[in-house]
Amino acid sequence: MTVRFGLKAAGCGVALLAAACSAETLDGRAFGLVPDTEADMVPAVRRALAACTNAQNRLVFAPGRYDFYPDGTGEVTIAFHVLDKRNLTLDGGGAEFVFHGLMMPVRVERSEAVTLRGFSVDWDRPFITQGTLVGLSDTCVEVAIDKAQYPYEIENGRCWFTAPDWDRRRGVEGYNNLYDRDTREIVYRLRDNPLGIDFNGRAEEVRPGVVRFFGAPRVRPPLGTFVALNHGRYIVKGIDIVGSRDVAVREVTLYHVLSGGVVGARTENLTVDGLKIIANAKKGRVFSGVADGIHIIHCKGEVVVNNVEMTGHGDDFLNVHGRNCAVTKRLDDRTVRVVRAECTEPGDEVWLIRRADVQRREVRRVASVKRVPITHPLGHCETKTHNGIHYAWGLSTDKAGEWEVAFTEPLPADFGELDFYENKTWNASLRMTNCRVGKSHRARGVLVTTPEKVVIADNVFRTAGTAILIEGDTDHWYESGANTDVLIRDNVFEDCLTSGSESGTRWEWGEAVITVTPSHEPASVDAEPYHRNIRIERNAFRTFDVPLVRARSVRGFTFSSNVVERTRRYAPFAWQRAAFSFEGCREVVLRGNRYDDAYEGRDIWVKTMRPDDLKVEDGRSFDIRQK
Repeated sequence: MTVRFGLKAAGCGVALLAAACSAETLDGRAFGLVPDTEADMVPAVRRALAACTNAQNRLVFAPGRYDFYPDGTGEVTIAFHVLDKRNLTLDGGGAEFVFHGLMMPVRVERSEAVTLRGFSVDWDRPFITQGTLVGLSDTCVEVAIDKAQYPYEIENGRCWFTAPDWDRRRGVEGYNNLYDRDTREIVYRLRDNPLGIDFNGRAEEVRPGVVRFFGAPRVRPPLGTFVALNHGRYIVKGIDIVGSRDVAVREVTLYHVLSGGVVGARTENLTVDGLKIIANAKKGRVFSGVADGIHIIHCKGEVVVNNVEMTGHGDDFLNVHGRNCAVTKRLDDRTVRVVRAECTEPGDEVWLIRRADVQRREVRRVASVKRVPITHPLGHCETKTHNGIHYAWGLSTDKAGEWEVAFTEPLPADFGELDFYENKTWNASLRMTNCRVGKSHRARGVLVTTPEKVVIADNVFRTAGTAILIEGDTDHWYESGANTDVLIRDNVFEDCLTSGSESGTRWEWGEAVITVTPSHEPASVDAEPYHRNIRIERNAFRTFDVPLVRARSVRGFTFSSNVVERTRRYAPFAWQRAAFSFEGCREVVLRGNRYDDAYEGRDIWVKTMRPDDLKVEDGRSFDIRQK
């Protein structure tokens, strides 16, 4: 049982409180923020933040451990709610912030010039259970689980996972993954739920700390392989930054968070420098967080990501995007009903986009946004025809409902159901440098879709899936938009795609080291591409497999002055057996690259392109094949 002691403020008398409040630096101890007490620090944090004015305050913590508990309402408790603040630095001084149950560590909201620095975040009982594979047969797997760290109970033939501070018992929800017993990386050629076992099905405890889960395993990894079982998918964000300006996260370590690590929305200028989202090695863990490492949606200004490292995280390293708001019904000449409009607000300008060509066209200003009940069941998917073209119309992610959006000016007569709008006001540039993107976290490396300038330079990618994915999604997540200026330079791509695509199906983790696959597939050689101006220059590709690039619907694609070397740490398996695959691209140039003789990629696949759309002035002669 967890014992919560009363608040202690030893040595924090009236004199200390007065000194703390009269200076720009506020000592957390003056407000009851005393380490190593096991007391709930949420009330003390609220007192301290209330004392912070807008005059260059710096709230500092003494080193040590601070515990934070839910408020008991069953709703998410925010520990540090930085609301309507300016000129504030929250300086942890190396403090360890430990959370219990359903909590959001930090939310920065409607604030300006805020810096978070110098602390770590963890949970004593994380929302992931780790075990070790100790038995395997045709009908079951046996997993050893440290019951002290990851408590569970068997009831009516099912394994339930528990914690003293959880709001309820939990099953296995979302992802589960396997980690190599020696490298602690995602196991080669395996992806989500690789064993194919229903961990919420029949189970029994065969001896203390060993649970037998029944079912026929799809694969037979070696005993000693680590198993990570998630107890939710998108539970609660870690550091949530919304409606703010000039926010920085510096030298922060996230050992565990319940969803995205750092999430920014409608924020102008965001810097993430020195962030670590890593597995807590002192606790023997192979996992860290639950969802994307850094997730940026509808921000503007400049997003800077520098010197960031992630291990054991539950989804992509970095995702920067807007939103394609999909029209489900045109109500009148100024109003539409849409899905995925959670980042639309009155006053925003938007581009109107027709599904047939997905080009940004007319600009309209939003007059009003109203939430309405959803009219489509979750998981709804159908095929619709528009202008003679058949579309898959999936609304499986519309858990947030629908919105009625009205504009200040009339809409074009041909704009309606199946079309989109994209926010023009809120788009950020990205500069990502000096980061280390490893294969011990699931899925891909960087996802980026923004019309603003993107620079990805001087990083090391060693990913389980594709290293860089540029999409533009119009049929599932609706993540926009078309890129116009992307520079990928001076990076190292080493043995990426160890869990990449071997069959070409959607939910595998990428077809090439760099993948550009917007949903839009050009219908003819005359169709205008979706993306523009992507340059891949002076990088080192050290690869065990063949596919370097898969690109669809790009005008102005350059791959130049790169070095390609063959490695032999893994056996090749990717379904794409061409070095480059281009579909519906224009003005493609391969120039001045150097290829190791042992590298086996000697084909270029092309589709929906004219011969003069591709220019090869390269260090290798390729066979160009129509696909």
